Amino acid sequence: MNQLKFPINAYILTGGQSRRFKSDKSLVKLGNKTVTEILYDRLLSIFQNVFVVGKKVPPIDLPFIPDLNHIQCPLNGIVTALDHSNTQWSFVIACDQPLLQKETIISLYSHVSPDLHIVIPKTNDKLHTTCAFYHQYTLPVFVGALSRGEYVIYKPFDILNVKKVVIKNSDVEQFVNINTPEDLEMAEKFFLEIGEK
Repeated sequence: MNQLKFPINAYILTGGQSRRFKSDKSLVKLGNKTVTEILYDRLLSIFQNVFVVGKKVPPIDLPFIPDLNHIQCPLNGIVTALDHSNTQWSFVIACDQPLLQKETIISLYSHVSPDLHIVIPKTNDKLHTTCAFYHQYTLPVFVGALSRGEYVIYKPFDILNVKKVVIKNSDVEQFVNINTPEDLEMAEKFFLEIGEK
């Protein structure tokens, strides 16, 4: 599949505090691998480069980019990823979404076009801001938001061209976030059911 890889970089965000989970979510295991490793292997089969972004170097040997700022918010991780990226588009995903399948990522990528700045999945009424494609055009917009203390990712969306991709109900379980031990139990169940589509 090497020649079919998309010519963009992908980034796995691991900088969250995991307050509700009580331990580092990026090191949680599903099967024999951590959620970070699961996502890394999956993304590397699609994109030309994959990096881990966070505040501390993970104990697993993966390409790592330290957060640019000490601010505790996902927008900081996205800014770090875009600042590092040398490709026009970048795919960003939080480490606590290990169920997202290759087919869904490829489907999202099919919506990328020159007139857009963000391609983001939507399930029910929720936008998955830490599971989206971002154009480099968004970097100065997001940097400006951080400098003003505006840490909510979707606040600058009004001045950007955003494609919201509605996810069909049969694929919604792929967007489960592992925020609590109960979420992990649900993810383990789905992980066994979904496998690699």
